[in-house]
Amino acid sequence: MPGRLAIWLYGIKVAIVEEDHRRLRLGYTAEALDSFPTGSPLLSLKLPLSSDRYPNGITRAFLDGLLPEGDPRRAIAEDFGIRADDTFGLAQALGRDCAGALVIQPDEEPAPPEATTRTAEPLNEEQLATLVDNLRDVPLGADRRVRISLAGVQEKLLLTRMPDGRWGRPVGGTPTTHILKPEIRTYPNTVENEAFCMRLAKHLGLRIADVETTAIAGRKLIVVTRYDRQIERSGAVRRLHQEDFCQATGTPPRSKYQEDGGPSLRQIAQILQNVHPEGMSELLRAITLHVLVGNGDAHAKNVSLLHEQSGVLRLAPLYDVMSTLYYGDDRLAMYIDNVHRTNRVTVDRLVNEATSWGLPRARSSANVNDLLDAVPAAIAQAQQETPGLPPAIPQLVMAQLKGLSATKG
Repeated sequence: MPGRLAIWLYGIKVAIVEEDHRRLRLGYTAEALDSFPTGSPLLSLKLPLSSDRYPNGITRAFLDGLLPEGDPRRAIAEDFGIRADDTFGLAQALGRDCAGALVIQPDEEPAPPEATTRTAEPLNEEQLATLVDNLRDVPLGADRRVRISLAGVQEKLLLTRMPDGRWGRPVGGTPTTHILKPEIRTYPNTVENEAFCMRLAKHLGLRIADVETTAIAGRKLIVVTRYDRQIERSGAVRRLHQEDFCQATGTPPRSKYQEDGGPSLRQIAQILQNVHPEGMSELLRAITLHVLVGNGDAHAKNVSLLHEQSGVLRLAPLYDVMSTLYYGDDRLAMYIDNVHRTNRVTVDRLVNEATSWGLPRARSSANVNDLLDAVPAAIAQAQQETPGLPPAIPQLVMAQLKGLSATKG
């Protein structure tokens, strides 16, 4: 008999994923078809609500977009006794808390429990330190009691902040509220680097996921508040649905970089033109920031859409912003006016890219130049808020600013 997974959204069983001989199919339920408008992007822009069933390729790409990648995926698969390429098995094992608002579980199980931080298992300092120390072997902190998933290859720990401020393990379907990322061992100062870049973005007026820094058992971590969760003082949680632009374009995570066939900025802008035109100027400001800090990892999985329950879609806040140029990587994950290297981008190239999306040239030029004018003050604020930041990182941003300002039109 084929295996069956239920996908729950807003307390409704909205879809069923079937696996038969490793082929996956996704179909919406009668309740979903009765509850939401036909054609609406309920789960994804690539999976509009329909009575038709979606085939293996698009179903697998969507589910893989919810799952860890690389070494974390292999380690979790080994722990659960699953093949690393078993998308269905991993979604079944980890799907109780995913990016966005989805809960994925075997079809025969009852409805997911009420989403609240109060069901987390409180952690003491020793237990917290153990979870951080074991991230290489136990990615995300996932195990038989903690069925959680998040995309990406970087070591990270998913936890729940409880109403009294303590950290808790998200056992039994408890929603996670924060992502804790320790310093990458082979790249010093990644915590300060990311915290500074995110704060710089905030002071430049861009919407970001809130960040803070901490240390656990002597190891530095950046703590990112999940923007896809709304937490009440009572501990009640409302999950907010979202999808990244690999999912929105039906692209497998392995192709997230444009050089590997992944989505381009123009493709993302074309989608925004259709679903959230105001987001195009926001996207332009974001890519200007990525050039400023030298972020070569701004690929399509690091750009997302938030889905409101009403059906409105909008660009999600920025996340995962770091200067890879500081570590010698000057590549661009998504090209700007066909320029592949950060140091070769000019203001004209940024404006050309935006006009290729359909934005007016004068408006695009004003957007870019207004942001550049605000950079020195924003650097000073972000640097003050980030103790331990290597001076070379803000100096690098100032050098990038100087190079761009020399080409201002």
